[in-house]
Amino acid sequence: MQYNELYQKLKEAFDFNQNSSEIVDLNLRITKHQSTSLNAAEDLLNGSAHLSCPKHDIHFRESDVINDISGNTDVDILDYDIECNKIFDYYIVQRLDQYKSDGAIILFHGLNEKKWDKYLPWAYEIAQQTNKAVILFPIAFHMNRAEDSWSDRRKMIEVSKNRIKNNRDNTDSSYVNAAISARLEAHPQRIFWSGFQTYSDTIKLIYHIKKGKIDTLNKTATIDLFGYSIGSFLSIILMMANPKGIFSNSKLFCFCGGMTIDRMFPISKYIMDSRAAIKMQTVFAELLSTDFKNDKRLGHFQNPALHKEESWFKMMLRYNYFQKERESRFAELQHQIKTYVLEKDEVAPPIEALNTLQGGYRKIEIDVEIVDHDFDYSHMVPFPLTVKNENDVTKAFNQFITSAKEFYKKAV
Repeated sequence: MQYNELYQKLKEAFDFNQNSSEIVDLNLRITKHQSTSLNAAEDLLNGSAHLSCPKHDIHFRESDVINDISGNTDVDILDYDIECNKIFDYYIVQRLDQYKSDGAIILFHGLNEKKWDKYLPWAYEIAQQTNKAVILFPIAFHMNRAEDSWSDRRKMIEVSKNRIKNNRDNTDSSYVNAAISARLEAHPQRIFWSGFQTYSDTIKLIYHIKKGKIDTLNKTATIDLFGYSIGSFLSIILMMANPKGIFSNSKLFCFCGGMTIDRMFPISKYIMDSRAAIKMQTVFAELLSTDFKNDKRLGHFQNPALHKEESWFKMMLRYNYFQKERESRFAELQHQIKTYVLEKDEVAPPIEALNTLQGGYRKIEIDVEIVDHDFDYSHMVPFPLTVKNENDVTKAFNQFITSAKEFYKKAV
């Protein structure tokens, strides 16, 4: 079956409202599961009256000024007040001939994603080829954890127009990226707090698996990770942190990612506009150079003496900071991580994956596979749905799946 045909068939069959969907001729079952993130939201998200660090019994106060960002009520929402981010659904894709899977791969998507459609063929083929279940797990404030209004063309066009009007030098603003651009420009630290919430949600998910609370997975199931774009960034931090040893035997396959966040270039009508991207890089550069003196709450969680696991975040922010510590940790993980990058990817350049994962002197043996295709592709659309090049696209997709399959099946 051609890639575009598989995509269309899965898209039509994937019903978010169904608790379970089966496609017999594809040997596929997709099940919906609910998760809650109430405690993490209360401790971490701006707008909560109980911002805290339970580990050290410390409580924080944070100004609400950061939420006065556009004058648009659809965007200016306190993070804690976004209910769909606190109680949400995730989906498990697995072979129909397996009632319970002995392995699971948690898949994290890219930045500013609202639909799972693109990932269905990836999850389907990885599940079929590895015999592992693939868990489509949404990052905080993305997918079904995002406000519906952020995808409303009419409403977000107004936000985009205002962002261009207020700054004529702002490029790549669109209704698609208007909400995330406005919110990240107002408070770039949201990248950490949403990531930390997802980090906490992921640990909770794994504990549920190990306690046998997910009926389609064996409680002894192995746990691996798959990260695309910013999902690779999150996955790498999870692997580096390895909370309570839960990823000691896990593998991570990165796709279109693997570099420090300053070496990614997310300015795109589909990701974020230039104003937001510049503000994010500027703020994090300042925070690192001043040891977080202007953000005591974030500084607390980025202090390795207090939060060794969470502080890997700051070590993945800028390539020239903490290079020695970062590369030492990658050397320990060198047989557990592989990245698959595209030669013409302008958002996540392959050279930056090499620099970050193999180190400046290329002494780390992390496999960085660089591929190119004979058809037009991009970071956002690595496998175009065109009929014109469907044979080449399908061949490229199968090459990608084979690379992931062989990596996941190889012993650590």
